Amino acid sequence: MTFFLMLCTIAVVGFVQNMAFTWVSRSRNSGDPEYHRKAAYCSNSIWFLCQVFILATVWPAVTSGEFWKVAVTMLVYAAATSEGSVFQMRRMLKTETGKRRVGAQ
Repeated sequence: MTFFLMLCTIAVVGFVQNMAFTWVSRSRNSGDPEYHRKAAYCSNSIWFLCQVFILATVWPAVTSGEFWKVAVTMLVYAAATSEGSVFQMRRMLKTETGKRRVGAQ
């Protein structure tokens, strides 16, 4: 897989990763443990997948001395995960109801 394709994959998976992380974070503060269970499984699974893609991209760059690839990977990951988090928070603010709202008892 080319470096550019790996970056695209990391961007997509990182975006989804932080959507899931935001979901699990907000669900932790809700009043619905089963909702949180679903969010936690999703978040932890996508986190692991993201780490596999990052390692597959960064390790060859480090061992070959191409540190610019590490820096670019970090920038893509940071941008994608940040935007995924913001996207999910906006979405959840519009859709959370009942026990699933943050702060529900």
